[in-house]
Amino acid sequence: MVHIFFFAQLYFTLWLVNTLPHSALQKRQILVTLVEILLPLLFSCILIVLRQKVSFKDYPNATIYESYSVETLPRDWRNLQLTYVPGNSSVVRQVAEDVRLINIKMLRGFETEEQFENFVRNDPQSRNVLAAVVFEHHFTHDDEPLPQQVSYHLRFTFSPRNAPISEKSELNPNNDLDWHTHSLFPLFQLPGPREKHYKEGGTPGYYREGFLAVQHAVDRAIMHSYNRTAASHLLRPIRVVMSRFPYPAFKYDVFILAIQNQLPLLLVLSFTYTSLNIVRAVVQEKERKLKEYMRMMGLSNWLHWSAWFLMFLLFLSISVFFVTLLLCIQVSPNGAVLTSSDPTLVFVFLLVFTVATINFSFMISAFFSRANVAAAAGGFIYFLSYLPYLFLWPRYDLLSHSQKVSACLISNVAMAMGAQLIGMFEGKGTGIQWSNLFDAVTVDDDFSMAQVLSLLLFDAVLYGMVAWYMEAVFPGEYGVPLPSYFFLLPSYWCSTPRMALVNEKEEEEDAEKAMKGEFIEEEPAGLVSGIKIKHLAKEFKVGNKTRQAVRDLTVNMFEGQITVLLGHNGAGKTTTLSMLTGLFPPTSGRAYISGYDICQDMALIRRSLGLCPQHDVLFDNLTVREHLLFYAQLKGYSKDKIPDEVDRIIRILNLEDKRHARSKTLSGGMKRKLSIGIALIGDSKVVMLDEPTSGMDPSARRATWDLLQGEKRGRTILLTTHFMDEADLLGDRIAIMAGGELQCCGSPLFLKNKYGAGYHMVIVKDALCNVSEITRLVHMYVPNATLESSAGAELSYILPKESTSRFELLFAELEMNREELGIASYGASVTTMEEVFLRVGKLVDSSLDIQAIQLPALQYQHERRSHDWTMDDASSISGLTDVTDFTDSGTLISEDCSNIKLNTGVRLHLQQFYAMFLKRALYSWRNWKVMVAQFLVPLVFTVVALFVARTLPSHNDAPKLSLGLSRYGPTRVPVSLQSGAGPLASAWDKCLVLLLTFDFNDYILTQADEEGGSFNEHCVVGAVFRGSSNHFAEATAYFNNEGYHTPATALTLVDNALFKLIAGPNASIQAANYPMPRNLSECAQNHKTGFAIAINLMYGMASLSSTFALLLVTESSIKSKHVQQVSGVYLANFWFSALLWDLVNFLLPCLLMLVVFQAFGISAFLEDNHLIDVLLLLLLYGWAVVPLMYLLSFLFSTAATAYTRLTIFNMISGTATFLAVTILTIPELDLQHMSHLLDKVFLIFPNYCLGMSFSQFYQNYEYISFCTSSFMTEIICKQYNITYQQNYFSMSEPGVGRFLVAFSVQGVVFIILLFVIELQCIHTLWRLLTSLFRRSKKVGELRGSLLPEDRDVADERKRVLECQPIVESMVGSPLILQELSKVYSSGESLLAVDRLSLAVGKGECFGLLGFNGAGKTTTFKMLTGDESVTSGDAFIDGYSIRRDIKKVQQRIGYCPQFDAVLDHMTGRETLSMYARLRGIPEKYVSGCVENVLRSLLLEPHADKLVRSYSGGNKRKLSAGMALIGGPPVIFLDEPSTGMDPVARRLLWDAVTRTRESGKAIIITSHSMEECEALCTRLAVMVNGQFKCLGSPQHLKSKFGSGYTLLAKVHVEAELEDSDLLLFKDFIESTFPGSQLKDEHQGMVHYHLTDKTLTWAQVFGTLEAAKEKYHIEDYCVSQISLEQVFLSFAQFQHCTQSERN
Repeated sequence: MVHIFFFAQLYFTLWLVNTLPHSALQKRQILVTLVEILLPLLFSCILIVLRQKVSFKDYPNATIYESYSVETLPRDWRNLQLTYVPGNSSVVRQVAEDVRLINIKMLRGFETEEQFENFVRNDPQSRNVLAAVVFEHHFTHDDEPLPQQVSYHLRFTFSPRNAPISEKSELNPNNDLDWHTHSLFPLFQLPGPREKHYKEGGTPGYYREGFLAVQHAVDRAIMHSYNRTAASHLLRPIRVVMSRFPYPAFKYDVFILAIQNQLPLLLVLSFTYTSLNIVRAVVQEKERKLKEYMRMMGLSNWLHWSAWFLMFLLFLSISVFFVTLLLCIQVSPNGAVLTSSDPTLVFVFLLVFTVATINFSFMISAFFSRANVAAAAGGFIYFLSYLPYLFLWPRYDLLSHSQKVSACLISNVAMAMGAQLIGMFEGKGTGIQWSNLFDAVTVDDDFSMAQVLSLLLFDAVLYGMVAWYMEAVFPGEYGVPLPSYFFLLPSYWCSTPRMALVNEKEEEEDAEKAMKGEFIEEEPAGLVSGIKIKHLAKEFKVGNKTRQAVRDLTVNMFEGQITVLLGHNGAGKTTTLSMLTGLFPPTSGRAYISGYDICQDMALIRRSLGLCPQHDVLFDNLTVREHLLFYAQLKGYSKDKIPDEVDRIIRILNLEDKRHARSKTLSGGMKRKLSIGIALIGDSKVVMLDEPTSGMDPSARRATWDLLQGEKRGRTILLTTHFMDEADLLGDRIAIMAGGELQCCGSPLFLKNKYGAGYHMVIVKDALCNVSEITRLVHMYVPNATLESSAGAELSYILPKESTSRFELLFAELEMNREELGIASYGASVTTMEEVFLRVGKLVDSSLDIQAIQLPALQYQHERRSHDWTMDDASSISGLTDVTDFTDSGTLISEDCSNIKLNTGVRLHLQQFYAMFLKRALYSWRNWKVMVAQFLVPLVFTVVALFVARTLPSHNDAPKLSLGLSRYGPTRVPVSLQSGAGPLASAWDKCLVLLLTFDFNDYILTQADEEGGSFNEHCVVGAVFRGSSNHFAEATAYFNNEGYHTPATALTLVDNALFKLIAGPNASIQAANYPMPRNLSECAQNHKTGFAIAINLMYGMASLSSTFALLLVTESSIKSKHVQQVSGVYLANFWFSALLWDLVNFLLPCLLMLVVFQAFGISAFLEDNHLIDVLLLLLLYGWAVVPLMYLLSFLFSTAATAYTRLTIFNMISGTATFLAVTILTIPELDLQHMSHLLDKVFLIFPNYCLGMSFSQFYQNYEYISFCTSSFMTEIICKQYNITYQQNYFSMSEPGVGRFLVAFSVQGVVFIILLFVIELQCIHTLWRLLTSLFRRSKKVGELRGSLLPEDRDVADERKRVLECQPIVESMVGSPLILQELSKVYSSGESLLAVDRLSLAVGKGECFGLLGFNGAGKTTTFKMLTGDESVTSGDAFIDGYSIRRDIKKVQQRIGYCPQFDAVLDHMTGRETLSMYARLRGIPEKYVSGCVENVLRSLLLEPHADKLVRSYSGGNKRKLSAGMALIGGPPVIFLDEPSTGMDPVARRLLWDAVTRTRESGKAIIITSHSMEECEALCTRLAVMVNGQFKCLGSPQHLKSKFGSGYTLLAKVHVEAELEDSDLLLFKDFIESTFPGSQLKDEHQGMVHYHLTDKTLTWAQVFGTLEAAKEKYHIEDYCVSQISLEQVFLSFAQFQHCTQSERN
């Protein structure tokens, strides 16, 4: 059964994952997909366009060459000498004398070859040697004759003397720089005869260098020395001539060069984007946790990868198909791009390459967990992996087979090799075919297409394995890592679920025992348990420690109920959920979902399991409907029911108008709703929701609650949350976990009874309030009541639950004596779930500082003090001697250091500079890997450049090449003899000779036509003899010029035949070509080092300099820079400290670079103290480029994109410009004036100046050392107009003065620009200009008339307008807003903040409430100087925010909505930095920081890096940054989001203490409870205006209507619901207009709306009815602040719709 299901699922998932999310995603990302498919086509089109442009020449007739003689030297070389070795043999001397006759005057002998080589290398005279003849025999005495088998080699100069100018360049593939003795054929061939204009054969110049003449002369001399008379008899009549093979008709096509050079690069480029995208897509799915989510939903890992693989393969095979078509179909009249190759093979090659590319991208994606970083690095690595090919390609012919194979382990290199092979086969004329799949191109080579294909496939498998391994061992944040040797474990391959062997009966008993604890309510009877958990435990191995995340958890959850799981961050909630969803297996214990065991039947469980994880896991580009369809199918819901189910879910989610909206366009709240919908769809019997309402505003949260209440029938719902009111309202049963164990479990009322303290009565005091009298009154009625706190305008008492019966009298009394007692209003609320939760947490973990939660804040503060400093007399003395705890006047430092005199002026500047400098230094220190990398990149590039420059161009000394046929493999030699040439015929017996009877040329032409390209390898030489056997008139040596060395080989052959006629069949002459080593001048010539250094230095510096922008981009993207500015940092300190550090930083790689130059001994940079000059160049470059990077950093929002794009910018602005100018200066192009112009223009780029200055510096050195070496060279320099500057820093070329000036100016200009942007100069000017025209009409128009205002709001406005703000804000109210407004005028004008007027006094905490979009954050931004003010003003401590923003910023603390903390610093360092920015004198910094850490309970984490902090701790730290230094006004923007209740309490505590020390605090929050706890006054903001203003209790009394009643009625099973019904009737008759909100299991929840009711009446009525209706328990609470807030909700929406 399971198997069938599994295969169904596999088939289905593959269909689905391919068709649904990915292909729908691809459909949506139309642009991306099109680019992916079109890029390869675009690049193929480049080739097609080239093909159109490059036309070919047609040669319809055969090309026949005439013969030429080799009897004499090709030109007059009288002054050159011939040398011979060994010089002491008379025979050899005689041979040399004979050779002299061909017009060589001088002879010179050397004893050994070694002596000759030394002479060539070291003696300048060696320039006069034409050639050396070296015999390879040991002569024992002077007169020993030559043996019958003679072997000798000729040594001509290393680089030919007479090569035509055009062939002397290294870039010409057919170059004539050496003798090419390391290969027989050119690597790249073009169709048509090689060197078709030269009958002698052209390169490598066997004729024009005189090689053939000397060789022939030596051969004749050898014959003479054997038998002088016979030889002269035979040789006098005969004339030996040479001739090229004729060539059949052909088309000459240069285009093949373009294929050979460009195809690999174009292919790499066309797939770069794809590779980048694959990496990004895969990592993004990982980063967004979509992958884990789909695994929880039942998708297996290999399915997931194969789906990705198939999808990409599908898309890429489409583009590959079209690429193949474009390449192989004749598009232009000139023919196809690949004329002769087999299209199917090309397609297969490209397809195999795409497979390797996909797997390569998968492999890269396994190493990253952030999509941006991965994409950036992916593109970079992908392209980088092509670079080795560029180094290998010039030395391809020198690589051994194993080197080629190992290079091909990089897929891009393998692809480049393959593409190069295609090019070579095209050039050869055969093209690549299935038939020659296993053949190499030429005899010299050993690499075939088959090898490339198999290596590519091997690469693909290899990369796949690496990805698989990396993913298993390092699965990223969300996943369970396997041990590094996991593939050796049998359990990995054949996974058998471990059975926990527990006796069933015992198990039942244990469960019973566990469930009977005091804090665990009895389970409801008659309900089916959907989830049974028994003794579940989970341990994680962290390093070598084991951490128990869940211990022995036993709990049941029932169908038709919502079970809420509560706990702190880290209590084990998420771990439990992960085990239940099968994300990882439990260590021990069992759990059953719908009766199935989670260890064994996960596949079955998942069909009825719904899941809503903590973070939205949605596909950006799928619509709401598609999401639901996809997940319904994934769960295996029956096909025909799916559409109706989807419609139903959309309906209950209330997302009908968004049905076809993509998920990325939804608001946060809607995304959560969709996630809940996904969990519910497909009739999930068990639904797990992890914090489903986080990030919703209160009205959306309410709607979700209703939805869940409606959906719980027939489902088991498990919910976790941080909102206690949510737990209270939704939970039928609440289970609280702490420290991985279950602490208690039961209905909300049960828990409140167990843990709660009873009722809280809150009294708002009037001016003449009599506290002691009120307390006396309370104690009279409720003796064991306690005064909880008396803070601000509020009194609060705790009234125990037991005395509910007396409440009526107490409330009645208070009601009557309201005036006398000075009570403004009063209310009571019952123990909240929050208190229960805190108590549970406390009981478990006593370290949670119980006082912090219980004691009133003031008393708490006092006690803490006395604890800290006066443990006993002795320690108190030692405590007081600690200097840091005193201010100058000797008083104790207050907690936030507000009583210390702050630094100002120069001291402040120095301190800030130090703080900022330290921040940069820490960043570098903590990210030392990045630092090391950034140092090494330029070094590596330069070292590589120097290394390559040393080794690449010189094929060192050329090898010796024997001029025989053996190296060509099996060949045939056509020989044409006239009849009767008997003896000659016998002389040819050795080799495979075809004796021809018909015309030689015809034979060659017909053969060449028939065989095509391969003919040139099988037939290289031939011969024709004319005349009769005893005297031949002419012998012609024919050679096939497609090979380099065939002329000499053909000559050897003919001479051999003649020698055999004289000396018998065993005689032979074996000649070889062994060029001389390089002489002095040749060694000097070959250095393009300056160019190579410049290019590579620029590449290195490009990536180095872009790292300087990283921290800046990070800082501005997480708003940390803004917080630093708000904390008062001066811009100059911020930027110059960064600049100083970066320059210091830059100095290191520069010095290392000098070390490299020294190590490689580059004389240009070493002689005459040039190292100092080079260092100056580099440092000035740093001075110019660092500010440029700062400037450009404003353009980016993420560090990764900044890094890659800046690197690319640097490369283009350096390398591209440099190459452009260098290429334009080549004299043949006649574009010098253009290059001078560009040179001037490009001076604005530091990178260009760097490259140019190095290149010119080097060039200048070379010119100087060449031109001043001798008198001769000076004349040459003048003649060729070579200029040089004795002063390297001269302004004219090739001095580098202008670059130095450019660097200096650039630095200054960029810094000025930076400050212009930062100070918003242009912006301000523009604003001033526009405001002159628009000011008057703008605000007035938008306003219209004021909406009728609330009285409190109007009073506040009046109060503010009457006072003198500057005086008032210095004395009593540190913060005053006067008619503050903000209009956004982009397109349609939007009034975001509308004339707010407000005064916040010392010691006041003002709460700003409002829905998303009400203008809260805009107000904050204006007050902190992040946004400009449109009209109105605000005063902080007497300074206006419009005029003295810097002064203001030093007087405010700001905790932004998102954590603006830098990952690389510790908590202590962060706080110290902000303390210094505020100007706290250095000696107090540590004391102040210590205080803040202590008050926020951050001490245990103080020295950990911020990146390891939990969300709650980061919030605490953000709050700490706002509190430090005791600024008079503190802004907190949603300070407690994401904290668990205990952490939240601690934060509230710190805030309250700060407030009590006389600070003004402004806070915004979504949590009403937070506002009730902290705020002395609140305002609700709607559409940029205040709708109400006053203390919490005042607002409740004014806007709240009625009470909330929760009662639990004891229900007898037999009696059905009679009691309950009676009770309901009773309530509805007693309190008319009451609404029943909810009922279950005998619990009812009523909303009593009658405004006239008093507390006394409500309690009296219920107390009386208690016995009659069997009420077990009841609680009455006043309508919460939340409901007041919600009553303003309609305003926001209705006015919005009006406005739209």
